[in-house]
Amino acid sequence: MFSVVVPIYNHAAFIAQAVRSAQQSSLVGEILLVDDGSSDGSADIAAALAAAGADGLRNIARVGNIATNGGNRGAPYRLNQLVELAECEWVAVLNSDDLFLPGRFEAIAASPEFSSSDFIFGNVLFVDQRGALTGAKRGPFDFGLSSPPSMQQLSELLALENYIVTTSNMIFRKTLHARAGGFADLRYVHDWDFALRALAMARPLYVPRFLTAYRRHARNTILENEAKFKSERKIMLERYSRDFPATLPHARASI
Repeated sequence: MFSVVVPIYNHAAFIAQAVRSAQQSSLVGEILLVDDGSSDGSADIAAALAAAGADGLRNIARVGNIATNGGNRGAPYRLNQLVELAECEWVAVLNSDDLFLPGRFEAIAASPEFSSSDFIFGNVLFVDQRGALTGAKRGPFDFGLSSPPSMQQLSELLALENYIVTTSNMIFRKTLHARAGGFADLRYVHDWDFALRALAMARPLYVPRFLTAYRRHARNTILENEAKFKSERKIMLERYSRDFPATLPHARASI
């Protein structure tokens, strides 16, 4: 039912644990890996995991060749590459340093709104480099809501802050990925950008339970350059305000 796609870049210490977290559910039909030119042995680990194959792991991208011939193309490129290759109707992204929490796919599939949805997300736990719990984000409820948010509220609040946190907290139909134009070539906000556009054109489902563990460590991309992050956020919000002017007045105020 679900394809799990795993873009990998210099996360040798975390890849095996990430993949095992995706293998916990019988609803995962395939796990697709691609290395993005890692220099820490990640490609070898991914190839070994794929070669094992006994648990349904399938390395369709021949990780070693991608690492050697493709070089470092960036997360948006690799995500789009993997989504195109996915065979299931539903795609779940798993960054190679993050974790899926037990029961996440079963909880999603059990939701009455699942079959009529296109884009799904939930709450996120934060863990450190060793996997110890450091915090949590309860999606839109972190804004102090007293009742479940409307679709308009979901979009307006997302323009103010990326409460979805990470692509690892996104599950979407392949058809939505195509309609949204895939992940934009933005290093720091491609996840936030995709989520905004998806909410504007999809039938979203917020599952109010913890689905994903986001790992905080020194190599998190978001920590690299605050000025470039702010520049990309401005580009993202300007484009979103232009393309979806009726969707969120807060986007213009946030630019």
